[in-house]
Amino acid sequence: MTVATQDQTLNLRGPFPDAVPSSRAIAPSPEARSIDRIVADVRAGATSRIGVTVYNSLADAELSWRAFEAEAVAFGFQNFDWLNAWHVQVGAAENVEPAIVVVSLDGVPVMHCAFAIERRLGMRCLTWLGGKFADYKAPMLAPDFAERVTPEQFATMWERIQREMPPHDFMSLENQPSHIGAMANPFATLNGEPAPDEAYVIDLPATYEEFAQQFRAATRRADRAKERKLEQEGKLEFRIAEDADEARRMTADILDRKAAQLRAQGIASIFEDAGYRAAYIALAALPPKRRLLQVAMLTLDGEFLSGSIAHIRGDHLTLMVHTFENAYARMSPGRLHLLKLIQTSLDAGHKIYDLSVGYAPYKDSMGAKAMPLSNHVVSTKPWGLAAASAERARLDLKRRVKSSDRMMGWVRALRLSFMRG
Repeated sequence: MTVATQDQTLNLRGPFPDAVPSSRAIAPSPEARSIDRIVADVRAGATSRIGVTVYNSLADAELSWRAFEAEAVAFGFQNFDWLNAWHVQVGAAENVEPAIVVVSLDGVPVMHCAFAIERRLGMRCLTWLGGKFADYKAPMLAPDFAERVTPEQFATMWERIQREMPPHDFMSLENQPSHIGAMANPFATLNGEPAPDEAYVIDLPATYEEFAQQFRAATRRADRAKERKLEQEGKLEFRIAEDADEARRMTADILDRKAAQLRAQGIASIFEDAGYRAAYIALAALPPKRRLLQVAMLTLDGEFLSGSIAHIRGDHLTLMVHTFENAYARMSPGRLHLLKLIQTSLDAGHKIYDLSVGYAPYKDSMGAKAMPLSNHVVSTKPWGLAAASAERARLDLKRRVKSSDRMMGWVRALRLSFMRG
C-alpha cells in the first residue's frame, strides 16, 4: 500500500504560501482497494441487506464522503476537509493508513466510519482517524439511522466491518461520545471502559438574556463592571476573522500563545508541532463555502487580550483552543471572550456550544453538562493480547490520575521540572 503524499500547496510548515490547500491533496493510490459486496443479513430474522465498502485512501473516498456528510448527523471532526488536513500534514508522515468504511442498508448508505491502521507497541492497531486532531471519535450517521438500524443489525454491521478491515492485531477506539446529536452512538454500546475525561456541552437557550439568567446577579454585575473598566482603559474590540488571510494570521498567533501558555504549565502540546499547526492553518484558509473554523480575538487598543479557535458544523460549535493574556487575568478576559462567543452563537442560531474534552472549573461556571466518553480496546489476534492489555492499563492509569487532584499536582510538577531541565 502506498503512503499518501503531500503536494506543494499544502507545504505549510514554513512561511504561509499564497495558494489555498487543495481538497484532493492526497493522490489516489493505485493499490487502494474498494470492496462493494452485499450479503444477506440473516441475524434476528432480518431481511435487510448490509453492504460494506472499504477505501484505503481519502482521495478515493472523497466523493462519497462529501455526499454523505452533507446530510449526516455527525461531529465536525469527521468532516472530509478536517481529516484530510490532518492526514496530509501529520498522518501520512506517521505512516497512518486510512481505512474508510461506508455501510449501506438495502443499497442506501447509513453509516460512515473513518478508521485507520497505525503502529502501536510494535503491533498494527485499528483506531479512528485523526489522532489528537479529533477531540471526539465517532461515525457519521444517516438522519434516520436509529429508525432503520436495530441493535442486532448494528452488531452484524460491526462484525462485517471487522472482517473487511485491513489486517490488524488489536483495536483501540478512544474518546467515543455517548451521543451524536440526539442519537445514541452505536459504538458506545460496545464493551468498553469510561475514557479518562468527559466532554462538556452547553444546550443554548433562545436568547442571551435567558443564558445570562443562570448566573447570580452579583456575577452578572461583576462581568459588566470588568468590561466597563477595560473600555475605560482603551478601545475594546471583539472580532471574528472575516477572510482566509485574516483567519490564518489570527490562527498562527493564537496557536503560538496557547503553546506558550501550556509550556509555562509544564505541558508539551500539539500546538508546538509543525504538522498540527499546518493543519490548523490549512483549515483556516478554506474558501467560505467549506469553512469550518471560527477564529476570534478580543483586543484592547489592538493588543491581544484573548483568542479562540472553534469548529462549526451546522448548529453545533466546538471550542478547541482558548487562551488569554495573563497580564490582564484580574479582569477575566478569557471569561469575557467566552461570553461574547456564546452571544455570537446565539445570534447565529446555534443550538449547542461545546466546550470539548476535559474538566475545567470555568465549564461548570458556564452551566455545561458532562457527556460521557468511552474507550473500546480489545485484541483481534492472539499476539495482540499483550498490546491491548498494555493500552487498557495506560488508559486506566490516565483515568485514575485525572480523577485525583493530588496525583494531577504531582504530574504537573514533574512535567514542569522535566521541561525546565
